[in-house]
Amino acid sequence: MRKLGKYAISSGLRGDKMTSWVSGLIVTGELKCDGCDKVMRHPERYGYICEEGHPPLHLCDDCSRTRGYLKQKRDEKGREVETLL
Repeated sequence: MRKLGKYAISSGLRGDKMTSWVSGLIVTGELKCDGCDKVMRHPERYGYICEEGHPPLHLCDDCSRTRGYLKQKRDEKGREVETLL
């Protein structure tokens, strides 16, 4: 896991094996949600879900929340934030 500014980036690699992982990314251009077929545009965020044995998914905030990937958390200052974990 690398730190890039305030964001953590995980390659999802353990040795030479791919594992399951979730990343929160920002759309550049246009991208279609694999859950509801909504067209997402810059600067919307989306979840990139990669599960072992399945093709990767690009999910909008609503689909990520519905499937349990987007959760409400409290940051270090006690503010409510949504995070993809």
